[in-house]
Amino acid sequence: MELRQLRYFVAVVDAGSITRACDSLHVVQSAVSRQLRLLEEELGSSLLLRSGLGVSPTPAGTALYSHARTILKQVEDAKSSVAFEESHIAGSVVIGIAGSTAQLCAVPILAAARASYPDVVLSIHEGVSNALVASLVAGKIDIAIVYASEATENLDTLSVVSEPLFFATTDPVARREYAGSTSVKLSELARWPLLVQSVPGATRAAIDRACAKENIRYTVAAEVNAPSSLNASVLAGLGSAVLPWVSVELIQGSENLLILPLVNPGVYREVVIVLRPGSSPSRAATLVRDLAFEKLRELHYPIIAAQDFSLAA
Repeated sequence: MELRQLRYFVAVVDAGSITRACDSLHVVQSAVSRQLRLLEEELGSSLLLRSGLGVSPTPAGTALYSHARTILKQVEDAKSSVAFEESHIAGSVVIGIAGSTAQLCAVPILAAARASYPDVVLSIHEGVSNALVASLVAGKIDIAIVYASEATENLDTLSVVSEPLFFATTDPVARREYAGSTSVKLSELARWPLLVQSVPGATRAAIDRACAKENIRYTVAAEVNAPSSLNASVLAGLGSAVLPWVSVELIQGSENLLILPLVNPGVYREVVIVLRPGSSPSRAATLVRDLAFEKLRELHYPIIAAQDFSLAA
């Protein structure tokens, strides 16, 4: 017994005519008649009474009709349930976001995820880039938004943006000296006591690599790990700093603050998204990753646009 046969049988009984049933089913009459005949042969019973006025069910046909309607309804309900589950995104996703990038994107990503996938419970962890990669590899988090490093070299990464680093200071001497300047050479870092992250921060690592390549030595005024504390220390005049674009966005416009891009060479850190290796991500994790990528690109649009423009030029 096939679902098609039951569907044809119910349609014929409802229409009271094989011809009208064929019209509603968009199937040729010979095909419907053949399936009804096969159904009767399988059940060993006549199901329809045929007359000049049309067709009507026999007592056996009436009994089958009730069951057939129930079966077909259950099939439709099953299809609807599967379709709902396919479109309904639910579950939990743990996402780790590194350093100052968390200050920029944690709330927008959470807001976007709540709007797009209200039944996905998003858990956001902030931390140091390499520690988040270790948690990702250990299976403690599903997605990491971190900075490219040796820790990410052997992982599948989705590049978001090359984020430039800037010289930031409230030092009155530096402000006078660089008044009217549009940039600060990397070599100039040696002149100003710097507030830096303790190793292994991604920004500190980028500075150290660039300075080592150019044989530049700078003076450490203090080590401050928390991005918000580092920003506050610069504003308090406790030292100059090299800050990523994200931090610059948060403090620019502050009184007595000078911010200039580092050049010759420029210094960057690469923001990447990484999924947990060695396992297939859940549908929720994949969709949250895609959403996070779009939101990060949107938030970083000013520097993406500037880089695209410079490449085009």
